[in-house]
Amino acid sequence: MDNDLMGNIIREHNGMEFFHLKTFHGTSLFFCSQERILKHSHEKQASYIDVIVKKSLENPGFFFVAPINIGEDVENLHPKEDTNFKDRFFIFGTGFHSHNRLSLFSLEGKKFFSADPFGNVAFNRDQSQEWEFFSLVPAQVEVGEKSLKIFNQVDAVFSKKNDIEKSIYEISRAHKNIRAEILNLFSKSLNVFQRKSFSKIFTNAFLNIPDKNYFSIIEIINNIPHKDWIHRSILELAHWNARRNRSSSRTVSGEYDFLGYGHIRDRGNGIYWGAILLGIIRESIESRKDIALLATARDEGIYLLEWIAHHRVIGIKDFFIYTNDNTDGSDALLKILSENGEITWINNTGNHIPGINMQFKAYNHALTTLPDILDFRWCAVVDIDEAILPSEDIDNSIAPIISVRDEQGVDCFSLNWRVYYPNNHLTWKNGLSAERFIEGEKHPLVKSIFKTSLFNYSYAHHPECSYSDRLYATVDGNIYSQSSTLSDDLNFSQTPTEWAHVCHYHLRSFEEYIWKFSRGENDGKGVLKNKHFRYNNPAIFSLFTQTFEIEGTSEVSRLAEATRTEIHRLTSIPGVAEAMQEIIFRYSAASAIFVEESLQSILVDDRIDQDTKQKWENLCLSWKRNREQK
Repeated sequence: MDNDLMGNIIREHNGMEFFHLKTFHGTSLFFCSQERILKHSHEKQASYIDVIVKKSLENPGFFFVAPINIGEDVENLHPKEDTNFKDRFFIFGTGFHSHNRLSLFSLEGKKFFSADPFGNVAFNRDQSQEWEFFSLVPAQVEVGEKSLKIFNQVDAVFSKKNDIEKSIYEISRAHKNIRAEILNLFSKSLNVFQRKSFSKIFTNAFLNIPDKNYFSIIEIINNIPHKDWIHRSILELAHWNARRNRSSSRTVSGEYDFLGYGHIRDRGNGIYWGAILLGIIRESIESRKDIALLATARDEGIYLLEWIAHHRVIGIKDFFIYTNDNTDGSDALLKILSENGEITWINNTGNHIPGINMQFKAYNHALTTLPDILDFRWCAVVDIDEAILPSEDIDNSIAPIISVRDEQGVDCFSLNWRVYYPNNHLTWKNGLSAERFIEGEKHPLVKSIFKTSLFNYSYAHHPECSYSDRLYATVDGNIYSQSSTLSDDLNFSQTPTEWAHVCHYHLRSFEEYIWKFSRGENDGKGVLKNKHFRYNNPAIFSLFTQTFEIEGTSEVSRLAEATRTEIHRLTSIPGVAEAMQEIIFRYSAASAIFVEESLQSILVDDRIDQDTKQKWENLCLSWKRNREQK
């Protein structure tokens, strides 16, 4: 589109240029006040607000889209925790076509804007085709003074984008109820070099209070939900980055419980705004070490030494372990190990508010708030019942994998599961899981190793960044498609990975399997402090009975001697042997109660077939005889 044609379709209003957007279907773009999203229609509905589009004067590639009465809209909305924020501003990049047609490109999602035949619009297309073509028509509505002022404020931020300090200052001067939204859009539009500048400004401001940028930043943060944790996190990060003093133990108290309410993409949960800001700030922190493991655990003390020792053998030396409400005595063991520099222990016990997911809280805290973990370029999220096993071809070492994936330039790589079976074991005994259990199925679920500073959240199986695209691959170097990065496809590997996999000790012995379902894990209603055997899916019984007697081999057993040597070193640390004895004693007493509870539960559950019930009852009787002999 040439400049003359553009001039013909733009209507000037008080020195500003506004127009409407027409879709390929001939419909107009509206803002639905009920759903707080954009729609398109031939006719204006009762809940629809006229949308105007403003072209940025200093950045021709930008368009700002918002409801015409955005001034009143802003006045009636204040950013509180329970407010369901959705964009009232939409920032587009543009691509022009012939015959007055143009396409719109999302700066944050790197997708084309599309209008389907059913009135919906979204940034969801990889290519610009018919439904992604739009046209500009002169605006026929008056724009109020409040809206004009807000449009000016947005424009002032983006027009100074090449000077991050000035943009931050302009955000701080904007209407207080839109600062978080403008910050969000501005942050997501930055490239990697601009994000580094952004990060440096924030960390320097908090390191050198009162830095000239500090008061502008505080003005912004004060209008973000849960501002206190953001302020504390930036301050701690700035001081840690200057000194790099490692903390051996931490406490994440109940004031951080809100981090366990939901996901970084959910606007109303208080996490969203801080996660974006802190994620960008953390992205430019330079790491000095290769890799650390991040884990959550509860009452898994009988496995901790083997888990640490195994990963030390394959080349991982550092561990960040979050726990909450332990009752098996493992707090004493974790305290000793942390005081001796073997791990970093984070006590994640909170206020037990209903609905809190402690694993969500741990991951959110680690990847948005915890500074120490940024000293490591790579992070693996691995549970205590999982063990990474690199191939023999690379000397059972994680180092060659990291080196090759670094050279490839990927941000995250995944390793698929190998599920281990009970191997006829009824009870726990003081031996290695690597030797007691045998490899079963090759499972498509994966675990992930990722660049720590590039992600601000992790699921159990893969991490996520809420403000920028990342490159995902398998440990063998196979790149995930772009469409997979927005779906649960990242949880799975199409073929078993060869360079490394994760040994998943999901079943273990009969007694340990029951213990797994009795540890008081989160069930969606908050932390269960009164432990008892409970389950959501009756299939857990048939899964165990069908795999109990299967025999086979264990690949991970090839590391058994080296693992035993490392366990011996850990056990020689003063207090560790005594702490382990207490853990074993508590486990033995509690597990006996849970086995009896499991039998009572299965006998009254009508969903379970009689054959499985009989097999479970037989296992209980065999377990009882075995325990009596011991």
